[in-house]
Amino acid sequence: MYDPFEEIRRLHEYIDRMFGEMFTRAPSYELRSLTPPVDVIDEGDVFRIVVEVPGVRKEDLDVRVTEDSVIIRAERKFDKKDERKNYYLRERSYASYYRVIRLPEPVIPEKAEAEYRNGVLEIVVPKRAPERAEGEGYRVKIK
Repeated sequence: MYDPFEEIRRLHEYIDRMFGEMFTRAPSYELRSLTPPVDVIDEGDVFRIVVEVPGVRKEDLDVRVTEDSVIIRAERKFDKKDERKNYYLRERSYASYYRVIRLPEPVIPEKAEAEYRNGVLEIVVPKRAPERAEGEGYRVKIK
């Protein structure tokens, strides 16, 4: 399902990054929100969602599934209080990832499974008419 607001948000982030890099060589170490790249694959009876979230520990991932979407939150942490080191160049920074992926068909949230390896999160969600999810959806345990 096409979401024009998602495209506008991405464009806004891109323009902010472009102008930020243009006027300074020193990167900002504030917490930034990034949109991770995603592939959604229809495998017949399941949707397979593949998400790139490099530099994130498994413990810092939060995946939730509702009957029509997958919500991914993650945080890449970086020790910015390390005053002991004399950096010549420092480009790594804190970042948070947030993405809502709308699914084209209803799924069964409580049967979703996720696995995280080498910076790639893979979520498999079975299709079908689910029971009603409450609140923010079902929390998915990541293997």
